Amino acid sequence: MVKKPDTQLIILTAICVSLLLYSNNFMINNLSYGAYIKAPLAPSGPSINDDNLLVQKVTDGLEIPTSMAFLGPNDLLVTEKETGKVIHIVDGQIQDEPALDVTVANSIERGLLGIAISKQPDGKTFVFISFTESGNEVDGSDVESNVDPAGNRLYRYEYVDGQLINPVLLLDLTAIPPNDRGEHNGGKIRIGPDNNIYFIVGEVGGHRTQAQNIEDGPPPNGLGGVLRITQDGQIIHGEPLFGNELPLNLYYAMGIRNSFGMDFDPVTGNLWDTENGPYTGDEINLVFPGFNSGWSLIQGLSQNDLLGSGATSDDLVYFGKGSYAEPKLSWVTPIGITALKFLNSDKLGKQYQNNMFVGDINNGLLYRFILNDARDEISFDSGYTGNTALLADKEVNDPKENQPFIFGQGFGGITDIEVGPDGFLYVLSYTGSLFRIVPSPAGTTTTMSSSASPANNAGTTEDQQAVEQSENENDQSVAQNGNSVPAVILGLYDAKSYSPNPITIERGQTITWYNGDTISHTVTSGTDNDANAGQIFDSEAIIPNQYYSITFDDSGIYPYYCFYHPSMVGEVVVE
Repeated sequence: MVKKPDTQLIILTAICVSLLLYSNNFMINNLSYGAYIKAPLAPSGPSINDDNLLVQKVTDGLEIPTSMAFLGPNDLLVTEKETGKVIHIVDGQIQDEPALDVTVANSIERGLLGIAISKQPDGKTFVFISFTESGNEVDGSDVESNVDPAGNRLYRYEYVDGQLINPVLLLDLTAIPPNDRGEHNGGKIRIGPDNNIYFIVGEVGGHRTQAQNIEDGPPPNGLGGVLRITQDGQIIHGEPLFGNELPLNLYYAMGIRNSFGMDFDPVTGNLWDTENGPYTGDEINLVFPGFNSGWSLIQGLSQNDLLGSGATSDDLVYFGKGSYAEPKLSWVTPIGITALKFLNSDKLGKQYQNNMFVGDINNGLLYRFILNDARDEISFDSGYTGNTALLADKEVNDPKENQPFIFGQGFGGITDIEVGPDGFLYVLSYTGSLFRIVPSPAGTTTTMSSSASPANNAGTTEDQQAVEQSENENDQSVAQNGNSVPAVILGLYDAKSYSPNPITIERGQTITWYNGDTISHTVTSGTDNDANAGQIFDSEAIIPNQYYSITFDDSGIYPYYCFYHPSMVGEVVVE
């Protein structure tokens, strides 16, 4: 438990009240619950699509880790979402005592969320922590007792002898959601090249202010953007980007629905982020000072109007120097995009130095992006394996267009990516494991051969190659599961997404669904918006190249669908 310090510097308390009063007309009805299913680890462990690299497990046993930061070589701190603990890991060993234990509200995307470390000239080590603070100093009381959280808080601590001490409250933002869901709290923290703190926060469960581009909405309240302050919690001096008054003078960017990742380009110092759409429009953005990302009127490329709002950039709400820019890459079908990190090291090979690495939560995939020479766009020209011609429009219209960017798979839902003092890439998994990507010793290969990876299925027609590739896997599944009837998950093809469909079997027979697609899917009983969906059977996330089996003992007709992609529907007929 944290002893609460005296409120210092920037406390945005007045902001917390007014948003409870505005009309529900400002709320979006379409919610993406698929984002809350997390990809599991691959049974054989994660792998890299480069035989010169391999994945090492650093440690496991973490409880829903969200962010990490290095104190020094083989010495790091990791935040746990629901326990409120900052775990200290030295040489791969979790230390007996956490560096900090705070009380958190932890419904959905609330919890202990972000961490950043800054070494000071006087020898002190500052550690910045963001979390949704419990309303009654009890972890999870928002879930167990319906206690409203105290707020989304940003604290500064000092690291001394394995402990975080001397808390100073720097930012206090509302955590009360108009839609009664504890989602879109953001929480990632970065120390910028200017040595200031950059803190990204979502719109917290449906807030609709002018910062979310609602012209007649309430004034901005510090949510839905990137906030920038000094390490002492002071306003940044100089000409303001959006305005002179609180909270406008906190914003570096606004119009952001939610984000789980951002980082500064080590070459240019430019800030890039990932942003999550509701049921469409995940994004990667170059975030310049005064950036307005467009939410809640625009998500994804504006000309495609993925939200169906009919809005253009002219309809957004602009303050001061605010201006809109299109995303550098957008996904029509969300991947649950999360962490973003530039590899400012050549330890994995010169070809990867200063590349941008991105993770997702739904599929357990690690993506690699190359920037153009000006480093203001993602390059689709060279350096990838596979066809990137379809990405000239900067939009992933079909998940298979992802394939040239897939660098690794099987990590489980990725929550953070960092570069260690050793120059290697570290990947944090929601499943509780921490991995490190390193060069392979001579004569060894990765866990999964790159020739077996989903990246090599790009460019097929009607998923025939996926079906053919799946035959051997299905044979293996049948052998492992007895007399099983094989089925293949093909992809986003509505009633043709599963093959065969319908599946007719006799009582007592087993069906094994093999995921032959390049992203995760589920086999969930019922239909979308059915209150009883998933009660008869629910595979949860089936990652690419994995399978799910179930035996049907009762006759009947069983409709099923993909929880991620509800247009995917199938049927089992048991005779």
